[in-house]
Amino acid sequence: MRHIASRVGSAPTSLYWYFSDKDELFELMVDAVLGEIPLPGQPSGDWRADLAEIARAVRATLSRHPWFAQLGIHPVAGPRTQRFIAVALRTFDGLDLGEQTLADILAAVNNYISGFVQREAAWTRFASRAAGSAPAPAGATSANAGPDAIPPEVLAARTRLSGDASFEFGLQCMLDGIAAHIATRTSE
Repeated sequence: MRHIASRVGSAPTSLYWYFSDKDELFELMVDAVLGEIPLPGQPSGDWRADLAEIARAVRATLSRHPWFAQLGIHPVAGPRTQRFIAVALRTFDGLDLGEQTLADILAAVNNYISGFVQREAAWTRFASRAAGSAPAPAGATSANAGPDAIPPEVLAARTRLSGDASFEFGLQCMLDGIAAHIATRTSE
């Protein structure tokens, strides 16, 4: 609250004239960020392409706000959030999936994006800290490695768990799973 107050030129306690508590402020912040996401106009008829476009736009927007990942998930019913949800739901027009299935699909995609953005921000912070520290002595990892140690190749691969290629891999896996679920629902 002190940081936010200093950014807007106010005393921290003065913020409570406008917000009842931090959660209300966070909800407004989330709604404002969701309002920045560029959304498609009308669905193309290809739910998978439309949902992927929305997911990429969400990631790009959230990535511009590194603090967003630290907020965690805040259920928000603000006007920008409602618009975002309405557009995302139109992606599935004509599939007759039912409200709960649609909510579950959007929640799964949201959870994937939120988790990815959070991991990406964490790796960015880790890389900047590591750049400022002394390198580990040669053989330090292998000398202390036991039978349960992560192999160096796997550790190296983990450092690449952020970025476009990693996001696309996870997104395509998510879309494949949703497609399989839709196929079983529509064949019933």
